[in-house]
Amino acid sequence: MIQKRKKKKDVSPILQTYAEGRIQQKRALNKMATAELYQVAIGHFLRFTGNKEIRMEAISKTLITDFTAYLQQRKLATNSVNSYLSALRAIYNAALHEGLLYPEKPPFEGMRLRRSPTTKRAIAVSFIYRLAETRKENEDPLRELTTDLCLFSFLACGMPFVDMAFLSRENIRGNELVYKRKKTGSQIRMEISDGMRRLIRKYQSADGKRRFLFPILPDAEKLTHAQYKYRLALHNKELKAIGIEQGLPIRFTSYVMRHSWASAALDNEVPVAVISQALGHSSEKTTRYYLSELDISKLTEARRKISGTIELLINGG
Repeated sequence: MIQKRKKKKDVSPILQTYAEGRIQQKRALNKMATAELYQVAIGHFLRFTGNKEIRMEAISKTLITDFTAYLQQRKLATNSVNSYLSALRAIYNAALHEGLLYPEKPPFEGMRLRRSPTTKRAIAVSFIYRLAETRKENEDPLRELTTDLCLFSFLACGMPFVDMAFLSRENIRGNELVYKRKKTGSQIRMEISDGMRRLIRKYQSADGKRRFLFPILPDAEKLTHAQYKYRLALHNKELKAIGIEQGLPIRFTSYVMRHSWASAALDNEVPVAVISQALGHSSEKTTRYYLSELDISKLTEARRKISGTIELLINGG
């Protein structure tokens, strides 16, 4: 028996109002990056339409096509354009699934968003050796912390800045560092090397009661996403200066160490499955389908193979 189509509602939600609700939901779930993406995407779309009261039923395939051209004319990168379109689609589809919209044909139906290859963000391990060799104790505190965090990220198999920022004493279990990636929720386990331990101890608070391992975020119960974004921006600003001083051919950002570790691991014939586990990726579906959690000894072997020289330099060898 064919069900009758529900009667179209007289008034659909105002896009800005509905989107703000979705943004608040993402924030409540601690998905700050998604919330921020939604906010920026909606901002672009409302500026494009020039109508802050536009209702969601007015979104059509033609409007989406014109919006895409508008973003492209603003010289935005392909992946940025795709991210904004994907965010707008997610918000629209949420309203659709809630039964708030009844389009004859969904405007995003059949839309394919293909990411373009990103610019290479890996640097040679030789630069990281140089960074470890030339680091100075008791120099400008921000520069010293930035350099040490770079080295710790590399030694910790490309740990992202956000995960380093939230590391606490609870993440240290014996001789292992165990944490969940903020982005994917994947659990990462690795041996704490001598170099990693030395850097952790260097930044221990005098009374040993500070909440976080590194002095990146304020030692407070409640932290805002704005506080984290400020520290990330400060970290990247300092990295940019270091990259310019060292003559790096690419912009030095917090993600360079992550890409560099993965590239070095691949160059050293570390299996992709091991690299995937170390990075905490959730997209290595093929390898994760038939592999159970890899033995930590393999990850330890990979880390030692790549980071041995840097360990010696940090430890004064």
